[in-house]
Amino acid sequence: MRKAFTLIELLVVIAIIAILAAILFPVFAQAKMAAKKTQGLAQAKQIGTSTQIYIADYDDVFFPYRLNGPTGTGCSGAACINPDYQKMVQSKGVAAADAFYGARARDVIFFKQMLDPYVKNDQIWRAPNHSFSWVGTEGNDGQTETQFKRYGGQNSYGVNNYAFTAPAGTSTSGGGVSGTAIVEVSNTLLMVDASYYNVLPRYTARLVGATGTFDPCSSTYPRYWKNLGNSYLFRFGTAANEPSDAEALKLIDSRYNGQLNVIRFDTSSKSMASNKVMNDLRDNPTNSMWDPWKQGVVSVCP
Repeated sequence: MRKAFTLIELLVVIAIIAILAAILFPVFAQAKMAAKKTQGLAQAKQIGTSTQIYIADYDDVFFPYRLNGPTGTGCSGAACINPDYQKMVQSKGVAAADAFYGARARDVIFFKQMLDPYVKNDQIWRAPNHSFSWVGTEGNDGQTETQFKRYGGQNSYGVNNYAFTAPAGTSTSGGGVSGTAIVEVSNTLLMVDASYYNVLPRYTARLVGATGTFDPCSSTYPRYWKNLGNSYLFRFGTAANEPSDAEALKLIDSRYNGQLNVIRFDTSSKSMASNKVMNDLRDNPTNSMWDPWKQGVVSVCP
């Protein structure tokens, strides 16, 4: 007669299975994160390719980060120029569109919407490991102030605010940077993983080569690094209005486990260490990938 397993033998088997699970689960998690990062990099490459086609159509001039409409904020219905807002007006009516879009988003066209004819797929704008991602008229906007709902057109990628400076263009004049103005296109950030549509590095500074009136040391710009990765400077509602430095650093790293995908001005894409992206202006002030002119720093923001 065959003997049954003893209790000790069963406990040993269970212990072995538990040990194997403890070893393998982190491996599976890392593999899953690596797959998401690869998917995100593929999406960034598609955005880069779409940008390349865009600038070919516009004589090597890049899109502005935003076009402001002529009527100011708070418009409604036909007076608003945001194309995604207008789609909702046509499908669900003005009242529904006004409720869904904040007053500051209705009369603006964002760079995502300017690239839409070339990208042709909204899902490309959703970062794979961004739990609050949204694009166009979809997703979770629970962290956003009411008047800014749907502001930016998407919230998984941000342009380099040094290259795409304030003030924005208007609906009748572009304001986009010329490709010939970028000194090293393969070493200058065009776009990066973010939770807001424009970003700056940590340790922000005024740059020697900067033109126009944009002052990166004014307003909330010195804290725009908190929009990198899965961090979001302008949180609203149940969350604290701004993440602490420590929380922002954790959220930035959480996009792809310490990595961020970037798109450069030559429209190529690359995965880089998040601390390298975030701190490059401080660590490499004369040749930073944030600096379109590569002429160095005038002064560091307080």
